Amino acid sequence: MASMILTASEHRSGPRPLDIRRDLGQVAALIEEAFGPELDAAGWAALRELRLTARLGPVIGLLAAPGHRPNDFLNGFVWEEHGKIVGNVTIQRIPQFPTRFIIANVAVKERYRGQGIASELMRMALEFIAEQGGTWAVLQVREDNEIARGMYQRLGFAEIMVEHRLRIPATPAISLPPLPASGAALRMLTDEDWQAIRALLSRAMPERARWWLPTRSAGFRQNSSFFIHRQLSRLLRVGHKMRWGLFFGDTLKGIIDAEVLTYNEHRIDILLEPQLRQAWSQPLLARAIYYLASYPNRPVNAILFDYQQPAIDALDAFGFKPFVTLVNMRKRLAKPASER
Repeated sequence: MASMILTASEHRSGPRPLDIRRDLGQVAALIEEAFGPELDAAGWAALRELRLTARLGPVIGLLAAPGHRPNDFLNGFVWEEHGKIVGNVTIQRIPQFPTRFIIANVAVKERYRGQGIASELMRMALEFIAEQGGTWAVLQVREDNEIARGMYQRLGFAEIMVEHRLRIPATPAISLPPLPASGAALRMLTDEDWQAIRALLSRAMPERARWWLPTRSAGFRQNSSFFIHRQLSRLLRVGHKMRWGLFFGDTLKGIIDAEVLTYNEHRIDILLEPQLRQAWSQPLLARAIYYLASYPNRPVNAILFDYQQPAIDALDAFGFKPFVTLVNMRKRLAKPASER
């Protein structure tokens, strides 16, 4: 079994389990080599954190909580050739949904590609997930990486939806367009709106998107200190998120977010009921961009999905460019006990 593969000598060749006490430095270098051109600000931050963790080395074991092993928060497999790591796959359990596992950082050094290393690492990863009681494995792959997409499909992964990451290097200066319809109103959302937001998600997101981005009820609630913090952040002009709701009468039909990040890239997000996407995507996104223009002039990014094409088109008209396009995929390993 994959979990029983022994760690051999330092100069062996072939696959073995990831040892986070000594492998993370080489794994970080391999990830940068394979994925550097497509990493966004969050990706580079994660890579820096990985390198920082690597410097801790053997101390990681001492930092683990009682009863936990160092690898409990990060698992995976590496492929060695003559003591050097040339291939990697990372496995993480999703904390909120413990029977789902993320497979990431499937990377092989260029000179070793085409030798079946990635396929073998993936096979071992899937076996490990099954041993841990996992029912689903999920991953992301670049849309233009036909070789990797083909490998995942042969392993039984199915495509769920396409994720578009868009970016503009500086906040554009725009004017606010008029609202498309009378009778509609925009107002800031508060803690009292959490049930309306939850109901909107079920109407505005297709089932496949709700599966991929599930949110528990607690995710719609914010304690009172959150709103105090937001107001102070606005007054001090530091990082915060603004969220407006589009209402028709008393019914919430859409949401637009503008997140100010003083030392990082600003972010915008949008959610609309299907029948409103064509008319409302552009004016709502314009308001988010207009709000961000009063803060430090930094890059702005957005993550949108294939069912949000009007919003993608609107950002394109504002000057946003695709940064990377990812295909989200999943594979069922076993039915959960509740469905057997």
